[in-house]
Amino acid sequence: MKDKMIKHVAVYLRKSRDDGEFEDVLSKHRDTLLALVSNKNWTYKLYEEVASGEKIESRKEMQRLLGHVEEQLYDGVVVMDIDRLGRGENKDWTLIKDTFLNSDTLIITPNKVYDLDVDNDDVSFDFMSIFARMEYKTIKRRMKQGKEAGAKKGIWTNGKPPFPYYYDKNTRAVLVDEAKRPIYRTIVEKYLNGNNLGEIAIWLTDNRIRTPYNIKPNGIDKGWSNVTVQRLLLSEIHLGYITYGKTRTKRGQVEFVPEEEQIKAIGVHEKLKSQEEHDAIKERLVKNRLMNPNGRRNLFPLSGLLYCEKCGCKMQFRVAYSKSKGQYWNTLCYHRYKDGSKCKQKGKALDEEFFNTLYDRVIQLDSNIIRDIEMHNNGFADTKAIIEIKEAELHKESRAFVKLHESYEEDIITKQVFLERKAVRTRQIQQLEKELEDLRKLVVDESS
Repeated sequence: MKDKMIKHVAVYLRKSRDDGEFEDVLSKHRDTLLALVSNKNWTYKLYEEVASGEKIESRKEMQRLLGHVEEQLYDGVVVMDIDRLGRGENKDWTLIKDTFLNSDTLIITPNKVYDLDVDNDDVSFDFMSIFARMEYKTIKRRMKQGKEAGAKKGIWTNGKPPFPYYYDKNTRAVLVDEAKRPIYRTIVEKYLNGNNLGEIAIWLTDNRIRTPYNIKPNGIDKGWSNVTVQRLLLSEIHLGYITYGKTRTKRGQVEFVPEEEQIKAIGVHEKLKSQEEHDAIKERLVKNRLMNPNGRRNLFPLSGLLYCEKCGCKMQFRVAYSKSKGQYWNTLCYHRYKDGSKCKQKGKALDEEFFNTLYDRVIQLDSNIIRDIEMHNNGFADTKAIIEIKEAELHKESRAFVKLHESYEEDIITKQVFLERKAVRTRQIQQLEKELEDLRKLVVDESS
């Protein structure tokens, strides 16, 4: 009788991040449930997500599904098992049960159809919710024990590794993304050579290097921040260590764990900086924290030495940017006369021609000035390095685009998922192609 009443259903799929489930779990469950729906000749709408089952507040698709169930859009919801709906706290199970009960919506699994208006089904649902919660706690405990044991052996167990590493699912090892390796090394070298966190963040953002964090849900990159750069510079993972248990959740609040209670071991992954570099980075960061902000600003070597030819006042300096020159220093006169009029002195770009002329007029040039000149005139080399990085990214995106088509042709993903992922990949490829076109033009301008 229940089957005859069912015409239109929702199909809900969830692969847990916390239970160590493999990538093909979602695909297998999808095939099973869609075969069931097809055999019954039901129409359906698909909801699927990769999320922990502990809290509904962190599961966007589940929230959307419950809203639609409450609106009585479906005769039933098809799931692999009751625990796919949740494994969380009692209040979450109460919300799920009340939503299905009040909307007179059935819960359908491959083995049974649950009608919560029926006493036996209602009791069965309550028992299964308790077992699901117990099972989830057991799994979490075992997962924690496994992560601790892995960390002691130097194995990465903390989810997604930091930039520029990635997790290889085939070898289950943390490897270095070769396209990102030179970016990380440039960050370290720039900081050790005197660039501050803000300058490095601007350089990365201006060159459209994707950030490892701070990505908006719509896929728009917000750009690099000082904090992101500092995290990468201070990370001991790049020094070759694995640290597990830096934080813990207690009564819903996240707290930091004392260092002596954390697990720290030499990792099996490749290290990307030396102990000497790490110590130098820490020393400079500590020094910058102790100094007054005004005292650690980068002063241009010629500050206080250049005077305006028209009014005789000291010239001021600022950093400017153009596509042809890249980032460069510019000197300007901001003096105003008593009548309020501004000095008519034009700004001067402190380019190679300027410094060559200055060098000819000065007998002894301070070695620090030479170093700063070289640092501010290395844009051409930076541009060529970025082109290589972008070409590697484009090659990677193109391969992913091909694999996406293959997954759709082999029925690994649905048409809806294919179209969504295709749109994202297409935008990324077009963006990279545009960036490469602009960078190549810039190289031509700089070399001409």
